Parts: sequence; structure tokens; C-alpha cells
Amino acid sequence: MKFDPGKVWPHPVLRPPWYGDDYTQAEFEVEIEVDRAEGGLAVSVEADFQLSDPDLLRLVEKEFAQYVLLVRSPQTHYREPVSVGKDSHMTVTYPQGELSGKVEFCPFLIAMERINPFVATGWHDDFKGLSFDINVGSVLAEDMPKEYWIDTADESPIGTIFEHISNPDLQDDMWRLRLEDERVGIEMSEGDSSMYRNAREKANETAEGQYLMNGLYLPVLISVLTAADIDSNMYEGYRWFASLNKRLEDVECSLLGSRNADRSVDAQKVLDYPFTKMPLIALEVVDK
Repeated sequence: MKFDPGKVWPHPVLRPPWYGDDYTQAEFEVEIEVDRAEGGLAVSVEADFQLSDPDLLRLVEKEFAQYVLLVRSPQTHYREPVSVGKDSHMTVTYPQGELSGKVEFCPFLIAMERINPFVATGWHDDFKGLSFDINVGSVLAEDMPKEYWIDTADESPIGTIFEHISNPDLQDDMWRLRLEDERVGIEMSEGDSSMYRNAREKANETAEGQYLMNGLYLPVLISVLTAADIDSNMYEGYRWFASLNKRLEDVECSLLGSRNADRSVDAQKVLDYPFTKMPLIALEVVDK
């Protein structure tokens, strides 16, 4: 059972509107939250299933159909479905190591009994006057899969979430962020990228490295925090999101998605106050 946007079913299936219109007025959506359980390395997963079609809801009420969340973790070779009863809410805790890396959650509504025949008033006009035999295990509704990154690498130093990318189309003296990836991409022109790599190698563990920290990483991090606060749903599945949230938790700052956080202050805490570590230039005034 896997989401296939091009799949053709032998019966009407409620899908996201951009992938199908078998049902014209109904929705099937699932909200998923993934978090560390009890502050440890176990993973807690909560899911809320929302279904609006009355005929499908009656099947759930009669237990002819159940909400199912298929959990796939390729890195640990874990693949198991979790069934949910009439409550439409589930909470599952996975022990340490069972889920790791990129984990996919695939929501479905599955027939638990043979339904012969099945008719729904919310079907598209193309199905008017028709009925279908639904077999046990058939998919009645599906939502888009949700992906989250679950990894002990959340404990890694904050610098590991950044990746430097050379972009020949970018002019010198500018940088640009790329957030739609597992690491935060910092794009620079080819010339600036080369100079930056040389400077970073020479400045490693030296006072000059703090200039790089303040001149690049601090504004970059403020931008990343702000973007993630504005649209946390867009970025929560990426690896950098989980790592950054862990670091925010460690320094007792608001987690990503907050609306009233002062991210200029939080970024300094995350980077361990880099401004105070900058070498100071003493100006000696000589009275003549």
C-alpha cells in the first residue's frame, strides 16, 4: 500500500483534490505530530484523522472501515500499519531505534468488511446510478504521505545543519538560502564560495572564525528561524528542522513555529553568543 498519484482504482476513492475528483465535496485529511517521548530517544507519534463524507463516516461508525496509518522507516527496515477505531485519534510510542532517518506516514481509510454494494451520494456525476463491491482491505480514502526526519543526529553541533552551495548565477557579495532540503543550503557565487572555504579552513578554531560566525551564520540563522516560524508545516519534515528544534530546546528557547519569539536573541543563544568572542581591536590614544 503506497501513495501513487497516477493510480486508477476500480471504485471511487476520496483523494486530495489535485489528484482526483471521485468525491466532489468531501475531504480526508490527517494531521500528524512527531516528537521525542518523555525527553528520551523514543518517538511519540500523534495523528488526527478528519473525514467529511457522511457515507464514509457511517462505514467508520459501523466499523466496516477503519483509519490506518502506514509507518515506513527504510533506514531501520520498519514497515507496519497502525489501525485507529472510531475515535479518529491515535497516539503511538516507538522505542529507541525503531524509527530513524526519513520516516513516511501514509494515511488511509481501509475497508474492514466486504461491502456489497456500496453507494455514496457525494460521488462525481460520472458515478451516478452506479454501485461497487468493496472487498476487505480496499482503500476508500487516502491523504498525501507526510515525511519527518527522526534521527539521533539531532544532537549534532548546529553547524552540521548548513551546507555551502556554489551558484554561478548569483552575483558576488551576496548569499541566498535554500531551505527545501535536509540541510540548510547557503548559496554563494563561485568566487565567494571559494574564498569562504579558504577563510573557513584558515580560521578554524581561531578568533577570526568569530567574524565568520557573526558575519554569515548569525544572520543566516535568524533568517532560518524566522522562515520556520512563519511556515513550520512546510519545513518540519526536513532534517535541519529537527536538529534546530533540539538545539532551541537545549538553550531554553521557543520551538519552531512560535509567533512571539525574538529570534535575533535566540540565534545568539543557539550559537553560544558569538559576538562576545570576537577579537577586540584596542585603539591606543597617545597624547602628544
